[in-house]
Amino acid sequence: MGIEGSLAIALQTDSRRVIQVSIHSNRPVHASRVFHGKSVADTLTMIPMLFSICGTAQACAGVRACEQALGIDSSAPVEMIRNALVNMETLREHLWRILLDWPNFLGELPQKSAMTGLLKQQNDYRQLITGGNNPFLLQQKISCCDLDKLQHIVHKISGLLEQSVFAMPPIQWLEINSIGKLQQWFDSDRTLAARMLHFVRQQQLNETGRCQVDTIALLDTQQLYKELGNNDFIRQPQWHGSCRETSSLTRIESPLLDELRHQSGNGLLVRLVARLTEMAQLSKSILMDRGDAAVSYIKPDNNKLISGHGIGEVPAARGHLLHHVHIENEQIRQYQILAPTEWNFHPQGVVARSLATLQGDQAQIERQARLLINAIDPCVGFELSISDA
Repeated sequence: MGIEGSLAIALQTDSRRVIQVSIHSNRPVHASRVFHGKSVADTLTMIPMLFSICGTAQACAGVRACEQALGIDSSAPVEMIRNALVNMETLREHLWRILLDWPNFLGELPQKSAMTGLLKQQNDYRQLITGGNNPFLLQQKISCCDLDKLQHIVHKISGLLEQSVFAMPPIQWLEINSIGKLQQWFDSDRTLAARMLHFVRQQQLNETGRCQVDTIALLDTQQLYKELGNNDFIRQPQWHGSCRETSSLTRIESPLLDELRHQSGNGLLVRLVARLTEMAQLSKSILMDRGDAAVSYIKPDNNKLISGHGIGEVPAARGHLLHHVHIENEQIRQYQILAPTEWNFHPQGVVARSLATLQGDQAQIERQARLLINAIDPCVGFELSISDA
């Protein structure tokens, strides 16, 4: 019963360039008010059903917010499982874009069978590491899973990624540490991902959408409470007076990405490589036996928290996801959700700025626009219209 809404993106052109960008959202950003007056238990059960896209990340942010509001500390094993499930969801969402969307830009058919295989492995993975329990409820205790079975499932997932995306084990792909080596890889034309990057370079789209925009750093808790008091912050967020980007590109680091950023800024090619890099990194983290297994999660400073209030933050597939809850007498007094779409698709945000740089005839501008929107990823449907001045 997802209620994600949609976006309307309109471009106005003149003399073969974009002169105006309009982004209108009908997303129900205050839909979380449905939780007001409900119990914590009922709310945590409803969250992944109400927000079907990235429901795992939503559930994770929700339980973390409620735990903080109630002064409950989750156990390290439960946090590890939560992180692993969010990582797996992010991996799935990235693969969804690659296997089902990227073929459209290349005139190819979507690779539905490979996607179906990943979905099955994701279900098996969740069942194994949770034992059928729900780690996104309060005070859950989950036993350690069978590590041999876990390794078997992760091996299958890595094999699927090797066959469909990287043409080599994902960990080996991470050893590509220069633009020259990257070009050698995508010139091989062996996988859909390689063909996509080859296409972007061939069409001279590497720097398409390059613009200047600040990124989200650590959100100061006291400033955050101040901003949350303004309903416009949830609808069209800014931080210290400026629009911010939150995406794979803003949180993933590697020597290859450093070199690409130096050459192409935050252009299209860099965004696609950031998605691939995060996928390869996540293929390691879902094994849950390494120090880098957990998604980054910084708890708000408890000394700055207001009694009865909690903030849950999760690096979801499309960017920084934040839940804020106020609990009184074991009931939800206030609930707010700030999703990455509101940051990235702000009317003056990174998508608007990227689209404003486009040039060419109407067909070229439309193709570039769709590539950029897909790369930044609104997580909801959108309509794109282009008109002459």
